[in-house]
Amino acid sequence: MEDTTLLSMADHLGPVAVALEWVVVLIELFAIAILLLGIVRFTGWFFSGEVMRRDAHERDHQLNRGRLALGRHILASLEVLIVADLIRTVLHLTLANIVLLGGLVLIRTFISFSLEYEMRALEKE
Repeated sequence: MEDTTLLSMADHLGPVAVALEWVVVLIELFAIAILLLGIVRFTGWFFSGEVMRRDAHERDHQLNRGRLALGRHILASLEVLIVADLIRTVLHLTLANIVLLGGLVLIRTFISFSLEYEMRALEKE
C-alpha cells in the first residue's frame, strides 16, 4: 500500500507536534501502568484465593473477583490506547495510518466486547 500523505499536522505544528508526540508516549505509558496495576490486583486476588482459602467455592469466588478486576483494567487500557492512536493518526494523517487505526479499533472493539461478555458472566456467578 502506498503511503500517501493526506495531511501532515506534524509539518504545520513544528515544536507543538514534537510535544504532542511525547504526550502520545505518556498516554501509552499510562495505558501500560493501568495493565500493570490490573496484574497486581489480579495477583492479589489469586493468592488470596489460593493461599488463604481452603474451600473450593471461596477460591473460585476470589479468582473470579481477580478476573473481573483484570478485565476492567484491560478494557480501560484499551480505551486509553485508542486515544493515543487517534492523536498519532491526526498528527501523521496518511492512508496507511488510517487503515492501521481502523484495524486496531476493530481488533480492540472485538476484544472489548469479548471481555465485557465474559465479565457479565462472571458477575452473575
